[in-house]
Amino acid sequence: MQEKYKDAEKSYGSELLNLVVAKGYVTKLVGNEAVRSWLARTAPEFLEQFELVINTTSMEEALDQQAQEEDQSGPALQPEGDAAGSEQDIAAE
Repeated sequence: MQEKYKDAEKSYGSELLNLVVAKGYVTKLVGNEAVRSWLARTAPEFLEQFELVINTTSMEEALDQQAQEEDQSGPALQPEGDAAGSEQDIAAE
């Protein structure tokens, strides 16, 4: 197990670099309106997958974005205990 971890750790940097370069290339390619139009007509499933790659963010960016959205809209869900308290507050009004 430890050997597999070390192998993965060694290749992580080069694989990450390859993914970043590939994402940049696909972003530029799909950003070309002629290419986008051709893909939409002839291979919409490829265009859909390319857009998924383009919209993929790092885990850190995703967590930052989620935190910003929660700050703007407030907490997504209330714990059950708070919901019961809210019902009591409404009944009291």
